[in-house]
Amino acid sequence: MERVDRCVVLVDAGYLLGAAASLLAGEPARSRITVDHAALIQGLRDLAEADTERPLLRIYWFDGAPDRVPQPEHRRLRVMPRVTVRLGALTRSDGRWAQKGVDAAMHAELTELARNRACSDVVLVTGDGDLLPGLMSAKEHGVAVHLWAVQAADGDYNQSEDLVAEADERRVLDRVWITRSVRAKELTGICAPPPAPRPEIAAILSAPLPESALAASQERAAEAVRNGSQPPASENGAEAGPAPATTKG
Repeated sequence: MERVDRCVVLVDAGYLLGAAASLLAGEPARSRITVDHAALIQGLRDLAEADTERPLLRIYWFDGAPDRVPQPEHRRLRVMPRVTVRLGALTRSDGRWAQKGVDAAMHAELTELARNRACSDVVLVTGDGDLLPGLMSAKEHGVAVHLWAVQAADGDYNQSEDLVAEADERRVLDRVWITRSVRAKELTGICAPPPAPRPEIAAILSAPLPESALAASQERAAEAVRNGSQPPASENGAEAGPAPATTKG
């Protein structure tokens, strides 16, 4: 069977979006980012065709979902041209979500594509070393494997070293490329610190109110009289005179 000169992209969505969240928001929670899926798919297609110099056959989007029920983003993705969504299970353990079956599904798809000579080049967007057997199988069937990584937030690798060592080609999707379709959400709510007032506003807010200033002045005058000291000057600068004598009736 003659091999078809086309490229296929296999995306581990948990890796791609989790690494993008770490890069842009400082933590791998996908809830911290918003994704323009149409722009992301188009970006993956354009870059894959440019890197492999082959037309795209299909993009496979592998992700987890509770009970394997498609979420709104999955429903948007699977109606896009040249996109196939494959869902594994998403389970919660020790307060964290974990994918089940995604790696196995990617391995099976990669091996089947290579065995059937459906493509000449495969682009893998993943970091999991569990996919190493599938990568090796694809190479044995004569498929060129391109491994793509998301730029690591700490500047180090966020991929299995074995995958990196065995891939035919490697590319890093940097911050500039990621931010074309992914952005961090703004922090809002009670946890967000209030904006600091401008200096001139702060000075006005810290000044005493007229009523409080008058009360303080009167209190100082009364204290001076009780202590037998000189009474304070009046507001116009003249000293207050003695109190008038009381006449008998």
